[in-house]
Amino acid sequence: MFQLDILIDISILPSNIMALHDDDFIDFVKEEAGHAAAALLEIQGINCVKSLLMTDNVYAIMDVKSKSLDGLKNKYGYIQDDGTFFIQPGVKGNIEYPVDLLKKKCIEDVKLAKSSKHNQSSSSSTIPKSTSTVTSNIYNRKKHILEGEHYFILLQNDSNGALKYDIRCCCQKWSSLPLRRGKFQLSNFYRHLQGLNNICPALKKMISNPQSALPSSTNNPPPLITSDNVSQQVVSPNQIPIIPPSDTIQSNSPLSTASSTSISTDNDESLMQQSSSVKPKRPVKRKIQIIESSRDSRESTKRTRRR
Repeated sequence: MFQLDILIDISILPSNIMALHDDDFIDFVKEEAGHAAAALLEIQGINCVKSLLMTDNVYAIMDVKSKSLDGLKNKYGYIQDDGTFFIQPGVKGNIEYPVDLLKKKCIEDVKLAKSSKHNQSSSSSTIPKSTSTVTSNIYNRKKHILEGEHYFILLQNDSNGALKYDIRCCCQKWSSLPLRRGKFQLSNFYRHLQGLNNICPALKKMISNPQSALPSSTNNPPPLITSDNVSQQVVSPNQIPIIPPSDTIQSNSPLSTASSTSISTDNDESLMQQSSSVKPKRPVKRKIQIIESSRDSRESTKRTRRR
């Protein structure tokens, strides 16, 4: 038996078929079903897809007893002996074809909408879960990063004598920390560890394989040489020496020391506050008094007077 479903190809429908109304819709029916089908729909006020699909019986108008419809009935139907009208089979088939097309179109649109909604809900439920897991792992891992193993601190004076602070990650990435209101801001380094679209590769490796060892080269970072030949050192945040420029260093001059308090990088606006104090040791002048000599001289004077 011939399958009529193969004739129902919704790809021939215009993309805006659901938005067609009035003359635009009737013109579509004329093109696909012919003038007779268009006239039968137009006289009933069927002017869009929804009104066509919501009409239970498009041919019921042939049973309406009205002289105004006799011309339509005679043109597109037959008058039977009992006075009833029978619509021409070709006109009926021409109307049923666009109806079946539009019904299938609506069914496919509903399936597509459900599938799209399901995919969106699935992606929205899985992506945050994955992101949450990665964020949690990174947070837990950041609590265990160690200075000298996972990052290295460098404090120096630049050519203008201004204090400069840099941090080098174990992935060889340098981050300069800006100084604001006397405090170093760790936001650049924190952003390197966990950015929106970028996560430190070494940190990711630590999360996936916590037992993996870092390359030995990361434990001994090479010193930097600046234009003013200021020696660089990788130092601990608990005791960071500030090295002045070479033209101010004297052999007998006191050394400047600095202490630094490191705040955990869990906060995006973590701060590293440094305070320096110069406490030169000044030689104390001692007055030496020779008590014995003074006493002898006074006694000698008294003896002379007595004589």
